[in-house]
Amino acid sequence: MQSWKTHLIFGLLLVIAWLSAIYFFNFYSLTFETVFLLVVLIMFATLFADIDFRNSKIRGVVSLIISAFLSAIYIFLYPQTWYFGLAYFLALYFLLKRIPSKHRGFTHTLKFATVFSLIIVLVMHFAFSLSQGDFIFWFAVTFSAYALHLLLDKL
Repeated sequence: MQSWKTHLIFGLLLVIAWLSAIYFFNFYSLTFETVFLLVVLIMFATLFADIDFRNSKIRGVVSLIISAFLSAIYIFLYPQTWYFGLAYFLALYFLLKRIPSKHRGFTHTLKFATVFSLIIVLVMHFAFSLSQGDFIFWFAVTFSAYALHLLLDKL
């Protein structure tokens, strides 16, 4: 099993490969926002496959983000009982962190990589109103990062 550090290192190499391809073939505009989004997206997609591993870094981060988001919604809707939102945060975080799952199960398949990539790019499409070409580009970036994780786990 590759460590999360190994996945990040190879993810950074993938960032360099994508940036080089964009620069040399000039098929996408390189702005600061594009480079930032490319780095964040590749790092996230490279690590996300290990969300089924109970002690993975990505599972802790995703559990924290989901718990904080849902607790913030509760506190926003019911400000008079904000302290319940804090209790919900703790309960939800520990629940999400401890959900039993089989490592290298469904999240380590190309089917899941495709579904994951589509979901991420659809969210980006609604957030940034991507064109069809942009949609295909960001799907290719996300899928390649996720597939890189799967490939590294096979070694």
